Amino acid sequence: MHKAILAFLLVLSFSTITIPAGNWEVYFTDPGGTCSGCTTPEDALAGLLADCRSSFYGAFYDISAMRIITALIEAHRRGVDVKLVTDDENFSGPGITMLLDAGIAVVTDESPSLMHNKFAVIDRETIFTGSYNTTDNCGHKNNNNAVMFRSVELAEIYLVEFEEMFEGRIFGNKRETGPFAELTREYYADVNGIDVNVYFAPENNVERIILNRIRKAKSSVYFMCFSFTSDDIGELIISRHKEGIKVAGIFEKKGINNDYSEFTKMKIEGVPVETDSNIHVMHHKVIIIDGYRVITGSYNLSANANTKNDENIIIIDSREIAALYMKEFARLYKGKKIWE
Repeated sequence: MHKAILAFLLVLSFSTITIPAGNWEVYFTDPGGTCSGCTTPEDALAGLLADCRSSFYGAFYDISAMRIITALIEAHRRGVDVKLVTDDENFSGPGITMLLDAGIAVVTDESPSLMHNKFAVIDRETIFTGSYNTTDNCGHKNNNNAVMFRSVELAEIYLVEFEEMFEGRIFGNKRETGPFAELTREYYADVNGIDVNVYFAPENNVERIILNRIRKAKSSVYFMCFSFTSDDIGELIISRHKEGIKVAGIFEKKGINNDYSEFTKMKIEGVPVETDSNIHVMHHKVIIIDGYRVITGSYNLSANANTKNDENIIIIDSREIAALYMKEFARLYKGKKIWE
Protein backbone atom coordinates (compact mmCIF):
# COMPACT_ATOMS: atom_id res chain seq x y z
CA MET A 1 0.00 0.00 0.00
CA HIS A 2 2.71 2.47 1.01
CA LYS A 3 4.84 1.56 -2.01
CA ALA A 4 1.87 2.16 -4.30
CA ILE A 5 1.23 5.57 -2.79
CA LEU A 6 4.90 6.45 -3.07
CA ALA A 7 5.08 5.33 -6.70
CA PHE A 8 2.10 7.51 -7.56
CA LEU A 9 3.48 10.54 -5.73
CA LEU A 10 6.89 10.21 -7.34
CA VAL A 11 5.23 10.92 -10.65
CA LEU A 12 4.78 14.49 -9.40
CA SER A 13 7.81 16.50 -10.43
CA PHE A 14 9.39 19.02 -8.09
CA SER A 15 11.77 20.24 -10.77
CA THR A 16 9.46 23.10 -11.70
CA ILE A 17 9.44 24.47 -8.15
CA THR A 18 12.18 27.02 -7.69
CA ILE A 19 13.00 29.18 -4.72
CA PRO A 20 14.50 32.59 -5.57
CA ALA A 21 18.22 32.86 -4.92
CA GLY A 22 17.87 35.89 -2.64
CA ASN A 23 18.72 35.98 1.04
CA TRP A 24 15.13 35.67 2.21
CA GLU A 25 11.57 34.83 1.16
CA VAL A 26 8.22 34.98 2.98
CA TYR A 27 5.35 32.60 2.26
CA PHE A 28 1.67 32.45 3.23
CA THR A 29 -0.89 29.71 2.74
CA ASP A 30 -3.84 30.34 0.43
CA PRO A 31 -6.83 28.51 1.95
CA GLY A 32 -9.30 30.10 -0.46
CA GLY A 33 -7.20 29.37 -3.52
CA THR A 34 -7.41 33.00 -4.65
CA CYS A 35 -3.71 33.80 -5.05
CA SER A 36 -2.64 32.75 -8.53
CA GLY A 37 1.08 32.09 -8.79
CA CYS A 38 1.79 32.52 -5.08
CA THR A 39 4.40 30.28 -3.47
CA THR A 40 2.93 28.67 -0.36
CA PRO A 41 4.96 27.28 2.57
CA GLU A 42 4.43 23.77 1.21
CA ASP A 43 5.62 24.85 -2.25
CA ALA A 44 8.67 26.47 -0.72
CA LEU A 45 9.61 23.50 1.46
CA ALA A 46 9.15 21.07 -1.43
CA GLY A 47 11.39 23.27 -3.56
CA LEU A 48 14.06 23.49 -0.88
CA LEU A 49 14.02 19.71 -0.57
CA ALA A 50 14.29 19.28 -4.33
CA ASP A 51 17.34 21.55 -4.42
CA CYS A 52 18.90 20.18 -1.24
CA ARG A 53 22.48 18.97 -1.85
CA SER A 54 23.91 17.53 1.35
CA SER A 55 21.70 17.71 4.45
CA PHE A 56 18.17 18.40 5.63
CA TYR A 57 17.51 18.56 9.37
CA GLY A 58 13.87 19.22 10.25
CA ALA A 59 12.03 19.64 13.55
CA PHE A 60 8.28 19.64 12.93
CA TYR A 61 5.48 19.00 15.41
CA ASP A 62 3.59 17.00 12.77
CA ILE A 63 4.99 15.41 9.59
CA SER A 64 2.22 13.90 7.47
CA ALA A 65 1.79 15.81 4.17
CA MET A 66 2.46 13.23 1.45
CA ARG A 67 4.03 15.81 -0.85
CA ILE A 68 6.67 16.58 1.80
CA ILE A 69 7.05 12.92 2.80
CA THR A 70 7.81 12.07 -0.82
CA ALA A 71 10.28 14.95 -1.18
CA LEU A 72 12.07 13.84 2.00
CA ILE A 73 12.38 10.27 0.70
CA GLU A 74 13.58 11.46 -2.69
CA ALA A 75 16.24 13.62 -1.03
CA HIS A 76 17.35 10.70 1.13
CA ARG A 77 17.66 8.47 -1.96
CA ARG A 78 19.84 11.10 -3.64
CA GLY A 79 22.27 10.78 -0.75
CA VAL A 80 21.10 13.79 1.28
CA ASP A 81 21.53 13.32 5.04
CA VAL A 82 17.91 13.58 6.21
CA LYS A 83 17.23 13.67 9.95
CA LEU A 84 13.93 14.55 11.59
CA VAL A 85 12.50 15.36 15.02
CA THR A 86 8.77 15.23 15.71
CA ASP A 87 6.37 15.07 18.63
CA ASP A 88 5.66 11.63 20.05
CA GLU A 89 1.90 12.20 19.72
CA ASN A 90 2.34 12.35 15.94
CA PHE A 91 4.76 9.45 15.58
CA SER A 92 2.34 7.29 13.61
CA GLY A 93 0.45 7.11 10.34
CA PRO A 94 1.39 6.18 6.76
CA GLY A 95 3.75 9.12 6.30
CA ILE A 96 5.91 8.28 9.32
CA THR A 97 5.90 4.60 8.34
CA MET A 98 7.10 5.49 4.83
CA LEU A 99 9.92 7.62 6.23
CA LEU A 100 11.08 4.85 8.57
CA ASP A 101 10.78 2.20 5.84
CA ALA A 102 12.98 4.39 3.62
CA GLY A 103 15.65 4.41 6.33
CA ILE A 104 15.21 8.00 7.48
CA ALA A 105 16.00 8.60 11.14
CA VAL A 106 13.10 10.16 13.08
CA VAL A 107 13.48 11.09 16.76
CA THR A 108 10.55 11.89 19.08
CA ASP A 109 10.47 13.80 22.34
CA GLU A 110 8.68 11.14 24.45
CA SER A 111 7.75 13.71 27.08
CA PRO A 112 4.42 14.97 28.46
CA SER A 113 4.98 18.35 26.83
CA LEU A 114 5.10 19.09 23.11
CA MET A 115 7.96 19.23 20.64
CA HIS A 116 6.08 22.04 18.92
CA ASN A 117 8.88 23.44 16.72
CA LYS A 118 8.48 24.03 13.01
CA PHE A 119 11.90 24.61 11.46
CA ALA A 120 14.41 23.09 9.09
CA VAL A 121 18.10 23.61 8.40
CA ILE A 122 19.04 22.91 4.78
CA ASP A 123 22.64 22.30 3.68
CA ARG A 124 23.79 24.11 6.84
CA GLU A 125 23.22 27.44 5.10
CA THR A 126 19.45 27.92 4.81
CA ILE A 127 16.70 27.98 7.44
CA PHE A 128 12.95 27.60 7.02
CA THR A 129 10.58 28.35 9.90
CA GLY A 130 7.17 29.77 10.81
CA SER A 131 3.78 28.51 11.94
CA TYR A 132 3.47 25.90 9.19
CA ASN A 133 3.30 22.21 10.16
CA THR A 134 4.02 19.73 7.38
CA THR A 135 0.40 18.56 7.16
CA ASP A 136 -2.31 18.83 4.53
CA ASN A 137 -4.48 20.98 6.82
CA CYS A 138 -1.66 23.42 7.60
CA GLY A 139 -0.64 23.54 3.97
CA HIS A 140 -4.03 23.97 2.32
CA LYS A 141 -6.80 24.81 4.80
CA ASN A 142 -5.28 26.84 7.64
CA ASN A 143 -3.77 30.32 7.57
CA ASN A 144 -0.03 29.92 8.10
CA ASN A 145 3.24 31.63 7.34
CA ALA A 146 6.84 30.66 6.80
CA VAL A 147 10.08 32.48 6.15
CA MET A 148 13.31 31.33 4.50
CA PHE A 149 16.73 32.87 5.16
CA ARG A 150 20.03 31.99 3.54
CA SER A 151 22.66 32.54 6.22
CA VAL A 152 25.33 30.19 7.55
CA GLU A 153 25.33 32.05 10.88
CA LEU A 154 21.56 31.77 11.25
CA ALA A 155 21.61 28.11 10.20
CA GLU A 156 24.17 27.39 12.90
CA ILE A 157 21.86 28.80 15.59
CA TYR A 158 19.07 26.45 14.56
CA LEU A 159 21.48 23.57 14.05
CA VAL A 160 22.63 23.74 17.67
CA GLU A 161 19.01 23.44 18.80
CA PHE A 162 18.32 20.59 16.37
CA GLU A 163 21.35 18.59 17.50
CA GLU A 164 20.37 19.12 21.12
CA MET A 165 17.11 17.32 20.36
CA PHE A 166 18.25 14.79 17.76
CA GLU A 167 21.66 13.80 19.11
CA GLY A 168 21.28 14.70 22.78
CA ARG A 169 17.62 13.66 23.17
CA ILE A 170 17.18 16.78 25.30
CA PHE A 171 13.66 18.21 25.33
CA GLY A 172 11.90 20.77 27.51
CA ASN A 173 15.12 21.93 29.14
CA LYS A 174 14.70 24.95 31.40
CA ARG A 175 18.27 26.16 30.87
CA GLU A 176 20.79 26.02 28.05
CA THR A 177 22.83 22.81 28.16
CA GLY A 178 26.60 22.48 28.29
CA PRO A 179 29.35 24.38 30.14
CA PHE A 180 29.03 28.16 29.79
CA ALA A 181 26.23 27.61 27.25
CA GLU A 182 24.33 30.71 28.31
CA LEU A 183 27.42 32.82 27.65
CA THR A 184 28.54 31.19 24.39
CA ARG A 185 25.23 30.43 22.69
CA GLU A 186 24.54 32.71 19.71
CA TYR A 187 21.09 34.20 19.11
CA TYR A 188 21.82 36.96 16.57
CA ALA A 189 22.73 37.07 12.90
CA ASP A 190 23.11 39.90 10.41
CA VAL A 191 21.62 38.70 7.13
CA ASN A 192 22.80 41.24 4.59
CA GLY A 193 21.84 44.15 6.81
CA ILE A 194 18.73 42.54 8.32
CA ASP A 195 18.96 42.06 12.09
CA VAL A 196 17.65 38.62 13.03
CA ASN A 197 17.35 37.15 16.53
CA VAL A 198 16.33 33.57 17.31
CA TYR A 199 15.21 32.19 20.67
CA PHE A 200 13.94 28.86 21.95
CA ALA A 201 11.50 27.83 24.65
CA PRO A 202 11.51 26.95 27.42
CA GLU A 203 15.21 27.66 28.00
CA ASN A 204 15.25 31.30 26.82
CA ASN A 205 12.13 32.60 28.65
CA VAL A 206 10.57 33.67 25.37
CA GLU A 207 7.65 35.45 27.03
CA ARG A 208 10.08 37.87 28.69
CA ILE A 209 11.69 38.57 25.33
CA ILE A 210 8.32 39.26 23.69
CA LEU A 211 7.24 41.51 26.58
CA ASN A 212 10.43 43.54 26.20
CA ARG A 213 9.87 44.01 22.47
CA ILE A 214 6.26 45.15 23.04
CA ARG A 215 7.37 47.57 25.78
CA LYS A 216 9.76 49.16 23.27
CA ALA A 217 7.02 49.72 20.66
CA LYS A 218 6.78 53.38 19.69
CA SER A 219 3.82 53.44 17.31
CA SER A 220 2.03 50.12 16.74
CA VAL A 221 1.56 46.50 17.75
CA TYR A 222 -0.47 44.13 15.58
CA PHE A 223 -0.86 40.42 16.17
CA MET A 224 -2.37 37.26 14.67
CA CYS A 225 -2.41 34.37 17.11
CA PHE A 226 -3.92 30.89 17.17
CA SER A 227 -3.80 30.73 20.97
CA PHE A 228 -3.44 33.79 23.19
CA THR A 229 -3.79 33.01 26.90
CA SER A 230 -0.82 34.86 28.43
CA ASP A 231 -2.12 37.31 31.04
CA ASP A 232 1.15 39.23 31.13
CA ILE A 233 1.29 39.81 27.38
CA GLY A 234 -2.44 40.54 27.27
CA GLU A 235 -2.21 43.13 30.06
CA LEU A 236 0.77 44.80 28.42
CA ILE A 237 -1.01 45.06 25.06
CA ILE A 238 -4.02 46.63 26.79
CA SER A 239 -1.69 49.04 28.57
CA ARG A 240 0.06 50.02 25.34
CA HIS A 241 -3.36 50.59 23.71
CA LYS A 242 -4.34 52.94 26.54
CA GLU A 243 -1.05 54.79 26.10
CA GLY A 244 -1.99 55.62 22.52
CA ILE A 245 -0.05 52.93 20.67
CA LYS A 246 -1.98 51.61 17.67
CA VAL A 247 -2.99 48.07 18.58
CA ALA A 248 -5.12 45.51 16.75
CA GLY A 249 -5.29 41.73 16.74
CA ILE A 250 -6.80 38.64 15.18
CA PHE A 251 -7.72 35.64 17.32
CA GLU A 252 -8.51 32.14 16.12
CA LYS A 253 -12.26 31.99 16.78
CA LYS A 254 -12.27 28.43 18.13
CA GLY A 255 -10.30 29.51 21.19
CA ILE A 256 -11.99 32.73 22.26
CA ASN A 257 -14.45 31.01 24.62
CA ASN A 258 -11.60 29.40 26.51
CA ASP A 259 -11.60 30.65 30.11
CA TYR A 260 -7.98 31.69 29.70
CA SER A 261 -8.31 33.51 26.37
CA GLU A 262 -7.37 37.19 26.33
CA PHE A 263 -10.02 37.98 23.68
CA THR A 264 -12.96 39.03 25.90
CA LYS A 265 -10.74 41.04 28.24
CA MET A 266 -9.33 43.00 25.30
CA LYS A 267 -12.79 43.60 23.85
CA ILE A 268 -13.99 44.98 27.17
CA GLU A 269 -10.95 47.27 27.35
CA GLY A 270 -11.65 48.62 23.88
CA VAL A 271 -8.73 47.00 22.08
CA PRO A 272 -9.76 46.46 18.41
CA VAL A 273 -9.53 42.69 18.18
CA GLU A 274 -11.39 40.43 15.76
CA THR A 275 -11.82 36.73 15.12
CA ASP A 276 -10.73 35.17 11.86
CA SER A 277 -13.20 34.17 9.15
CA ASN A 278 -11.49 30.96 8.00
CA ILE A 279 -13.88 28.02 8.43
CA HIS A 280 -10.82 25.99 9.33
CA VAL A 281 -8.03 27.49 11.48
CA MET A 282 -6.09 30.76 11.65
CA HIS A 283 -2.82 29.21 12.79
CA HIS A 284 -0.48 32.24 12.69
CA LYS A 285 1.70 33.15 15.67
CA VAL A 286 2.77 36.62 14.55
CA ILE A 287 3.42 40.02 16.14
CA ILE A 288 4.31 43.06 14.01
CA ILE A 289 5.81 46.04 15.85
CA ASP A 290 6.32 49.61 14.60
CA GLY A 291 6.05 48.58 10.97
CA TYR A 292 9.54 47.07 10.88
CA ARG A 293 9.79 44.24 13.41
CA VAL A 294 8.20 40.80 12.95
CA ILE A 295 8.04 38.03 15.54
CA THR A 296 6.98 34.66 14.15
CA GLY A 297 7.65 30.95 14.63
CA SER A 298 5.96 28.10 16.48
CA TYR A 299 5.31 29.98 19.73
CA ASN A 300 1.71 30.64 20.81
CA LEU A 301 1.22 33.30 23.47
CA SER A 302 0.62 30.82 26.29
CA ALA A 303 2.16 29.51 29.51
CA ASN A 304 2.74 26.05 28.06
CA ALA A 305 4.66 27.53 25.13
CA ASN A 306 6.84 29.52 27.52
CA THR A 307 7.56 26.96 30.23
CA LYS A 308 6.96 23.45 28.88
CA ASN A 309 7.03 23.00 25.11
CA ASP A 310 9.99 23.03 22.77
CA GLU A 311 9.32 26.14 20.67
CA ASN A 312 11.14 28.71 18.59
CA ILE A 313 10.67 32.35 17.61
CA ILE A 314 12.50 34.42 15.04
CA ILE A 315 12.56 38.23 15.39
CA ILE A 316 13.19 40.02 12.11
CA ASP A 317 13.92 43.74 11.82
CA SER A 318 13.01 44.63 8.23
CA ARG A 319 10.42 47.07 6.91
CA GLU A 320 10.18 45.11 3.68
CA ILE A 321 9.43 41.84 5.44
CA ALA A 322 7.12 43.54 7.96
CA ALA A 323 5.13 45.03 5.07
CA LEU A 324 4.42 41.53 3.76
CA TYR A 325 3.15 40.43 7.16
CA MET A 326 1.05 43.59 7.45
CA LYS A 327 -0.49 42.77 4.09
CA GLU A 328 -1.49 39.37 5.44
CA PHE A 329 -2.84 41.01 8.61
CA ALA A 330 -4.90 43.48 6.58
CA ARG A 331 -6.26 40.65 4.44
CA LEU A 332 -7.49 38.72 7.48
CA TYR A 333 -8.59 41.60 9.71
CA LYS A 334 -12.34 42.27 9.46
CA GLY A 335 -12.48 45.57 11.37
CA LYS A 336 -11.87 49.10 10.17
CA LYS A 337 -8.52 49.92 8.68
CA ILE A 338 -6.42 51.34 11.50
CA TRP A 339 -2.88 50.27 10.57
CA GLU A 340 -0.24 52.33 8.80
